[in-house]
Amino acid sequence: MLSILILMPFLSALGVLLPVSKAFRLKLFLVISLFYGLIVASFWKHLPAGEYHGFIVLDPLGLIMLSIIGFLYLSVSIFMMGYFNHEQRSTRIFMACLMLLLSTMTLASVSYHLGLLWVAIEATTLFSAPLICFHRNQQSLQATWRYLLICSVGIALALMGTFFLAIAAHEVHTLLLPSLLKGASSLSVDWLKLSIIFFVVGYGCKMGLAPTHSWKPEAYGQAPGMVGVIMAGALAQCSFLGLLRISQICNKTGLADFYSSILIVSGLLSLVVPALFILGEKNIKRAFAYSSIEHMGLLVLGLGMGAVGLYGALFHMINNALAKVIMFLTAGSVAQKYGSTRTDEVTGVIHIYPVTGVLLIAAFLAGIGIFPFATFHSELLILNAAIISRHFLLAAVGVSCLAVMFIGIGKIVLGMIHGKPKEPLIAKKENFYMNMAIAMAVVLLAGIGLWMPGALKHLISDAVLLTGAV
Repeated sequence: MLSILILMPFLSALGVLLPVSKAFRLKLFLVISLFYGLIVASFWKHLPAGEYHGFIVLDPLGLIMLSIIGFLYLSVSIFMMGYFNHEQRSTRIFMACLMLLLSTMTLASVSYHLGLLWVAIEATTLFSAPLICFHRNQQSLQATWRYLLICSVGIALALMGTFFLAIAAHEVHTLLLPSLLKGASSLSVDWLKLSIIFFVVGYGCKMGLAPTHSWKPEAYGQAPGMVGVIMAGALAQCSFLGLLRISQICNKTGLADFYSSILIVSGLLSLVVPALFILGEKNIKRAFAYSSIEHMGLLVLGLGMGAVGLYGALFHMINNALAKVIMFLTAGSVAQKYGSTRTDEVTGVIHIYPVTGVLLIAAFLAGIGIFPFATFHSELLILNAAIISRHFLLAAVGVSCLAVMFIGIGKIVLGMIHGKPKEPLIAKKENFYMNMAIAMAVVLLAGIGLWMPGALKHLISDAVLLTGAV
């Protein structure tokens, strides 16, 4: 089943490249996304057996990641049914890259070999880059090259971390995760510490953690809203999964405190930096990109805070993905209607598009973490973990940065919603498919915030136990 999950979108990408109609590609993409989601849903009842001699295994951490990917692709596939009614550009390369990205992110989610995990994450960089320059203008091309340059350096550093881990595990003779955990006592501590530093910097660069975050506002600001959803909600979190794998090794080798100190510093920077830039921002996509940096900072902070913080971080992985669906799809909807996402060019949205206006408010509240959205609970869990671990200053800085982000994003959203309405450039009416895709995520995120299903609680608890966090 895992092989099917990886190969199905890969083979579908080849079909998308054939000279078929745009409607056929959209329907194929929807069918593949739906079938992918059904297969992943079946894994909640019973995890499949490992494949290829243990190189590919699905555990609770991987199941969380696959569930996120499945829902995001289903939402995007529904959204595209309406989006491409007003888009004249060719979709062949765009959809093929989306399919190939789905295949490689799936491989990253189920990789139990640290070398194979690196290969999968590197492949995601190659297949996601063409998606950024979909509009083929100078700004999108510059954003693509910046993304490729910075993330390639980060991935190269992660490769060095993989090499150093291999040296540390010379007595184990493999980078298979179960073997590394079993032989944890024989790992070279000095080489392992060096590999940890390179892993955090390398995969952190791909996550968009400060100070290697500069590609993120540019890339998310130029990419279509659907691409922003996939990159912020799934792609960045695949790299976080890599850090979770490293945490399993650190908890077994007694390096949890060393690892936590690095994560806390990185997480703190990723809270402070976007708060410094958000107040002067006037583009809603770039503002949401800064919000994504902040959310990635919260994830690594939670990972560095022990079991309570890790529970909050894993819960926040899910909530962040749902919030990104609402945020970037709504921004993409506004961008298509007005041909811009700047506050000085988009005003009075709620007067012309009342549904989009309401969804824009929901995007603001979900992204910043306001009750009843579940992002409120996961952020609170992470900040509570900081207080429990007696990092009072860290908790205070975190709350302050969240407050600044609230003001910055709120100013942009309210400026777009109210004011004198401007005449839309492209779409004159609301689109059912686009609004439905966003509304699905709104209902789900608010529903989890009001009542968390028992199955989800057990899955997150199992994932925390799997990492060995205390």
